Amino acid sequence: MTANRSQKEEHTLAESIDILFLRFLVGKNKIANEESYNDGLSESELDEQCTPGAADGWNKRILLDVEKQRVKRVEADKAIKEKRNAVLMHLFQKTLLTAIQNRLSHHDEVITHQLQLRESTLELLKKLLSSEPRYSILASLLELNISTRNHLISLVCSSDFMESLGRDARNVRDIQAAIGLIGIDVLRYLIPAIIFKYTISNNGLHNVLFTKKLWRYELTLGQACTALMKESDYRRPHEGMLLSAMVNFAYVAAYKQYQISFETVRVACLDQARDKGEKEQHDFFFDLQTDPATLQQLLVSQAKLALSLSLSETLFSKDFPHLVNALREQVECVEFTEMSSVGKILFKALRFAKYDQLRTVRLFKAEWLDDYLQASHISSDTYKNLVRQELFRFKTNWS
Repeated sequence: MTANRSQKEEHTLAESIDILFLRFLVGKNKIANEESYNDGLSESELDEQCTPGAADGWNKRILLDVEKQRVKRVEADKAIKEKRNAVLMHLFQKTLLTAIQNRLSHHDEVITHQLQLRESTLELLKKLLSSEPRYSILASLLELNISTRNHLISLVCSSDFMESLGRDARNVRDIQAAIGLIGIDVLRYLIPAIIFKYTISNNGLHNVLFTKKLWRYELTLGQACTALMKESDYRRPHEGMLLSAMVNFAYVAAYKQYQISFETVRVACLDQARDKGEKEQHDFFFDLQTDPATLQQLLVSQAKLALSLSLSETLFSKDFPHLVNALREQVECVEFTEMSSVGKILFKALRFAKYDQLRTVRLFKAEWLDDYLQASHISSDTYKNLVRQELFRFKTNWS
């Protein structure tokens, strides 16, 4: 009886952390140390400027009876308006979520438009991670992936980045020269990180803070996978970032479709209100902005990662079946002891990455840690090693 109760408590704690993590992603909580957003792959980015709203005050004074009646009417009208707006918001959210889920069911479109994974990008990943490509082959593939190519060249010019490799910065224009200066071993970790960083951050105009937090989580998760792979002597630890990206396909695709569908549904509601002559409804939808509650509801619907698995099967089942299988084990909630070696690594990395994000914003309580690590099958030594490495920042040296 005691063992069953303990197991249930651990499961409840893990679920609570998952919910808390999703709230953190869509909320306004910022990491206390702004340097913790620096991933080491680019210059520091400007933080989202949040201007607190002005306090809605009421100058109290003694009111005449007629004024009291007027105030009551105003308050009654306000209550009616708030109730009407709540109904409109509920209908809008329901319509929006239905529209998003419908678009996400078209996997080919999701891969092309939301994830922006073209054939040349997939070929680059496959050649880089599963073979020993020549510099000339990588260079030709990078010429088809212009943003990744340009970012690599800019990093070769960065004194900070090249210093982390123990080399001098160089001003080069040729991508093959940049490949030679960085080296294949580093590129296996670097190129997937660059590709998936900009898959997340592109067009993140509605909520810059969300995309920064999601990317920090993905980088932490990917490098936690790599660190655990290194610990277990897994022969291709550079697959960690690809595995992390596969996990987050659902979140990235859902968020990007959220941005698109929000405007589409809002404009449709505006047109409908205008055609019916409903001025109040028109004004409501005209002023409507994206809200964290809808985004959180959407992410919760994708929390079981079924969409991530479906997309990963389409993209990588042939070249990286072991990674797809590790993700499948998480989706199907396979018992830890029955998981594959990569599945166990992913299970631990997922738990640690969520903990690490919540820890940095002081949302993870110290008294939870021992039980959480035990439920996550993370030993004390492994935990200390993962924390020490600051996995939210790109590592150039995994020796």
